[in-house]
Amino acid sequence: MHNDLTSYLTEKRFARKTIKRIVHCANHYINWLTVNNIHIKEATYKDLINYITYLQKSKSKQVTNEHLKSISYYYRSADIPDIAYQVRIKGIERKQQILFTEEELDHIYHSYLPEDQQSLFRHSNKILLSFSIYQALDTSDMARLEIQHLNLQTGKLYVPASQKRKVARTLDLVSHQILQLHYYIENHRDKSTEKLISPQAANENKFYHQLRILNKQMRHHGCNLQMNISCLKQFRQSRITLWIKQYGLRKTQYYAGFKSVNSVESYKQKDSEDLRKYILQFHPLQ
Repeated sequence: MHNDLTSYLTEKRFARKTIKRIVHCANHYINWLTVNNIHIKEATYKDLINYITYLQKSKSKQVTNEHLKSISYYYRSADIPDIAYQVRIKGIERKQQILFTEEELDHIYHSYLPEDQQSLFRHSNKILLSFSIYQALDTSDMARLEIQHLNLQTGKLYVPASQKRKVARTLDLVSHQILQLHYYIENHRDKSTEKLISPQAANENKFYHQLRILNKQMRHHGCNLQMNISCLKQFRQSRITLWIKQYGLRKTQYYAGFKSVNSVESYKQKDSEDLRKYILQFHPLQ
């Protein structure tokens, strides 16, 4: 196999380094077939799917596709029908984000003590954290909030639409947010602007500087709690996932401000069987 494949690739003017890598990947596939008592000429598309599933346990999508290309080269060099023809794992490889439960989110919020000594940041950091944890607001949502969008009597927060990506929605506040917001407005909020988080939200650079500091504090907070916290976005993703389980896709679409339900579906967790269905969907012979 080694010599035939090498000769085939050499004739196709592949670089020596590339040939070495293709042969390595093809050998990996042949060894897997041998271990599973499958002859190369008898391997079926189902066997290929099982091999891909095996690769996915330790390989990225990019590396898996590299193996699939190499398998195709081998089949062509051996003049065997190519069951791997144009079979590729679709999509962009993303690191799996760690999500938190309701209890974990509550613990993260209640155990956080603002560290920053700048008074404006110190008095509003926990409010921003609460918006991320309980209303799944992102940084642009928070920047758009004005004092008129808050109704403490009804316990509601109106989140205005963005120009392109988000639609407007009205969300419930949790009880401790109402008390915290009332105290902040009465004692610490600067009344020189209409922004809810004032005055820093009126200055984009200053507001995003505050959020960068808060993200850094969250990573430190995670270390203290022995929890893998990377950024505020993690809390938003956790809340949206919890909403999906509790309310379904359509309500979550509204709560999160998405224009399309397809955006919500990307948060759904996929099990191992999804991989089989996913590949079948894109196979050209199906």
